[in-house]
Amino acid sequence: MKPSEPVTENTLSEDSSEPEDDALRQLCHEISGPLTSILVHCDLQLESDCTPATRARIEAILSEALRIQQRLRNSQRG
Repeated sequence: MKPSEPVTENTLSEDSSEPEDDALRQLCHEISGPLTSILVHCDLQLESDCTPATRARIEAILSEALRIQQRLRNSQRG
């Protein structure tokens, strides 16, 4: 490209990615509410007296919910 030539942007590709970004943001928003509820309930349950087997199951749920939460955060950044 010569310095005197104007730089043109490919707005078509940018426009086509916007609906996908909006859909992803909306999906992340829709998931974050119930996910927060799951995390809070797991924490509350772990504070109560429960059997070791129950505790292990709750910790497994908590671990997976935290993994999902981290993926949602990462997807919103990039």
